[in-house]
Amino acid sequence: MEIDDIKKLALMARVDMDEKEMKEIGDSFGPILDYVGQIKEVADVSDSSYEEVADEPINILRDDVVTNKGGEYTDKILNQAPAKENGYLKVKQIL
Repeated sequence: MEIDDIKKLALMARVDMDEKEMKEIGDSFGPILDYVGQIKEVADVSDSSYEEVADEPINILRDDVVTNKGGEYTDKILNQAPAKENGYLKVKQIL
């Protein structure tokens, strides 16, 4: 990575760096960018089968449904609480 590019990045990020630090950063960016290039080669997504799937909307979230019975864990939680009152956890007043 060139020093001019690092200066631009430092300016955009509002990071104060001297020339020595920019040189060190530039030297460390080389291997990182090489590694990213290797990943790009392996993860080539220009395959048409991927494009067909990517165009279809896919819901990766599950429906928000209750899976336990109401009150199923109430007694277990209340028995572990240091203080309780009328079936509720009792806590110190904070305001």
